[in-house]
Amino acid sequence: MLLCMPKRTPTAHTAEVASAFASWLRQRREGAGMTQEDLAHRAGLSRNQVQNLENNRNNNATGRSSANPSLDTLLALEAAFGLSLGDLLVEVREFMDSAGR
Repeated sequence: MLLCMPKRTPTAHTAEVASAFASWLRQRREGAGMTQEDLAHRAGLSRNQVQNLENNRNNNATGRSSANPSLDTLLALEAAFGLSLGDLLVEVREFMDSAGR
């Protein structure tokens, strides 16, 4: 018997983290002197994907929220910024803490 899990809906905390991630990404990219196109090229993403991540938009093709990026996307961003995945997540958490979120 196959059980179907109910589709999870974002909680208030998820939305808060999503918003912080989007803001952090834009600030990190701009701080590195990169355009969205530059980051997309370095990460192997499309400029549209970067734009959606920064604007916290849904990906219509996958239905996945841009603020809930796939592991592949996170790994692409870590490589583009020269960070480990752990450091990337720590930076996002520190960004949230400094913004009082």
